[in-house]
Amino acid sequence: MNTEMNKHKPTPPALEIQTARLAFRERKQSLPVLNDVSLTVPIGKFVSIIGPSGCGKSTLFHVIGGLVNPDAGKVLLHGADITGERGHISYVPQKPALFPWRSTLDNVILSREIAGMPIKAAREEARAWLAKAGLGEFEQAYPHKLSGGMQQRASFLRGLLAPQEVLCLDEPFSALDALTRSDMQRWLLDIWEENQRTVLMITHSIEEALMLSDTIYLFSSRPASVLHKIEVPFARPRSEQLIDDPRFLELKREIAAQMREQMHKKPAAVN
Repeated sequence: MNTEMNKHKPTPPALEIQTARLAFRERKQSLPVLNDVSLTVPIGKFVSIIGPSGCGKSTLFHVIGGLVNPDAGKVLLHGADITGERGHISYVPQKPALFPWRSTLDNVILSREIAGMPIKAAREEARAWLAKAGLGEFEQAYPHKLSGGMQQRASFLRGLLAPQEVLCLDEPFSALDALTRSDMQRWLLDIWEENQRTVLMITHSIEEALMLSDTIYLFSSRPASVLHKIEVPFARPRSEQLIDDPRFLELKREIAAQMREQMHKKPAAVN
């Protein structure tokens, strides 16, 4: 009986946040940051979070990564409770944060090295990815010799090669100029569609979220809660021509209007 029931048991998502609540406290003051945030990231899907600056998006990543314990709620990985535990996700920050004393190649293999993979094998694997990223000629270059976009590609590859299944991207292109950012979006789209990693990304760019994502969560102003869950209706593979599609433009306008409404709301006061 139990075996038959297990056959029909749904597969849990790769990552699930259940009613996460958090307030920062200092002495007798309290600053609410997360207000019953719930979201799911299915296996092999690309999910984005957008919302006003300072609403708590990056704090949620700290909760997911086990750096901050929520006051209430859970973080589940394939249905297992990992709340407060570290080392379960791969993380790519806003800025590349490459080690200046390591070459591009040795920066990229860092996660494999930490996981115990032999250096020779890790370098062979990384070289193939560096070639795909257009960095094959720069594998021995140090970070200061790379452009901002090249550094971010190396940072992304380091996260991609990490053994953890879920890859969290915290506004990975925010420090880049508009043209480089557009190139990086197209590059990430190609890499993701080939690799199909489970991704959760924070971004301020509605266009970026629509171009890359399967699902978008729109957060309220602080304390963050989920206002809308948007299933992106565009088929894959996607091309840059999609941004001129009337349906794309209309959905972008709708989300922008909701974002503007939240930006004019005052954050929750400190008690």
